Amino acid sequence: MRIILNVLFSIMVCVSPLAAQRGEMPSDTLAEWGTSVITARDFLERMELMPFPGKDRAAKQDSAKVRALRALVAEKLLAREAEVRGLNRDSAWVRRVRGLERQMVRDELFKREVSAKIAVTDKELSRGMRRYPVLLRLFYCSAESGPLARELRDSLAARGSFDSALQLLSPRLLRRGDTLTVTFGSQDRVLEDTAYTLTPQRRLSQAMKTNTFGWGVLYLVDQQSNFDAVNRSIPDRISAVQSKLRQRKLDERASRYSGDLLTPQVAEADSTLFEAIATLLYARIQADAKSRGSKKGGYRLVPSDLDSLEMAFHDRLPDELVHIRDRGMTLQEIIDAMRTDILSFPVLEPELFRDRLNAIIKELVARDLLAREGYRKNLQHTDAVRHDVAVWEDYWSASALMKTIRDSTTVTKQDIIAFLVERGAELGKRYEVDVREVLCDSMTGALNVLHRALEGESLGLMARQISRRPGWSTRDGESGFFAVDVYPSLGFPALFQDSGTVGGPVVLKEGYSVFTTLGKRTSRPDGKLLLDSLLSSAAPAARAWKMQKAVDAEAGVLAARAGVQLHLDRLAGVKVLKSNMATRRLIGFGGVITAVPTILPLWDWKGEPQKRVIP
Repeated sequence: MRIILNVLFSIMVCVSPLAAQRGEMPSDTLAEWGTSVITARDFLERMELMPFPGKDRAAKQDSAKVRALRALVAEKLLAREAEVRGLNRDSAWVRRVRGLERQMVRDELFKREVSAKIAVTDKELSRGMRRYPVLLRLFYCSAESGPLARELRDSLAARGSFDSALQLLSPRLLRRGDTLTVTFGSQDRVLEDTAYTLTPQRRLSQAMKTNTFGWGVLYLVDQQSNFDAVNRSIPDRISAVQSKLRQRKLDERASRYSGDLLTPQVAEADSTLFEAIATLLYARIQADAKSRGSKKGGYRLVPSDLDSLEMAFHDRLPDELVHIRDRGMTLQEIIDAMRTDILSFPVLEPELFRDRLNAIIKELVARDLLAREGYRKNLQHTDAVRHDVAVWEDYWSASALMKTIRDSTTVTKQDIIAFLVERGAELGKRYEVDVREVLCDSMTGALNVLHRALEGESLGLMARQISRRPGWSTRDGESGFFAVDVYPSLGFPALFQDSGTVGGPVVLKEGYSVFTTLGKRTSRPDGKLLLDSLLSSAAPAARAWKMQKAVDAEAGVLAARAGVQLHLDRLAGVKVLKSNMATRRLIGFGGVITAVPTILPLWDWKGEPQKRVIP
């Protein structure tokens, strides 16, 4: 099998919503430590392009901005610490970062060689504004060749009625007839330009050759209003026309540029290895076709398919799958490139599946060759590429350290009780406890009560003499049964403590409590407490809670050590759009990625910065 790269590629381009709305983004420093800073530009890039809790609600946006800034600070601190610890610096990490860099280099090449070299002229804009409000309904008469198309046109023009002329045409002239709807901005420029020259007085075009239908003749059936255009204001129409013209020019220039670069290249795949790969992937999709169905139809590869491919061909990953004159692409490089795109197959038929896989690999090779051209121009060293790579690398590094911290976290019974007290009060609704308590106003006093109780002194007597709990103290400190969720800080420790033993001190909002459990009961119909089940059901959430606290603690230590300064007065002046949606970034010369990483939940660290300016 040979992959001949002499095709022209369809291009997608991303215009940043921030750049489009703001022009030059602000650069005020919002946070700093050492030589590191977070500017308003850094903040807005992450805050506006992905969802974040609270930013879409005016009443909560100020606090959401503070949380987001604290999270971005923590991310960078954790990323630097991950580097110090040498996390994620194995070959898989290097390949991941290198793959991202290649995409960014290719995108930068697109910006410089395509985007920067096109402009919409006043003449083009004027013509587009005339076409945009008009929708054309047409009939396309296809012919086998240019001479036959010209003969077809003459035959149609010789008769007064187009319909009757069609009926009398020889099959030799008319290969096929198609009804079409054309609006401004269609992909086939020849078809559009020809269609908009037709009028009710001159409905038949000359013979022409379009990219979509080949040779033929166009007939105007009807002109109508394009409601997409007429329902817009004039400024919105101008903006839409400029966008359509620019996109068309981008596509055309990108096709010419990539065509000139790729046409001389020849890439040849290892047919034996290709067939083996195709067989494995086809078998995996066919074995579970239902779960691989795509919303747009067809079937898609999932990450586990590529994992299986790596495992099955582990010994051949360094082998060249695609041979190219200067340097080929290994199977590992092809698999890594596959992971950066959505790979779909229209039908599950072996030969068509192989054809589609061949087309996918050909596109990946083409993108790689374009990236190589970017490296040849040293675009990997540009500020734009370095920034884009650094954003993701920090996110991945911080995530790696977070995983390390979380994986090392264990949960004890006391941790689960602490979680229930702080976050799981709702789970205590079905349980009641009766306690005898002495409430003190200081830890020293509570420890003294505990010591006296363990020495045998009556807790009831001490409650009557010194407890600060109104009502209970007059009953020798006895509470009577109360639902655990009413006083979770006391209720849960009492629920899990053996009756008759002395516990505490526990910290309550009212003070410090020393207690003994007098009784426990539940509202379950069978009356069984099942406390072990309660602990088991709460354990996963308790572990997640403790893991997050461990990460926050690490971030707090790093923040205090680094001397972080937050400029909240400047942050207050940064305006954030309320839109709360995920944004995708289209990569020049093909491909799409998430615009930026989401902001990690890292805002609850307690390390105090050296300086905080309150607006």
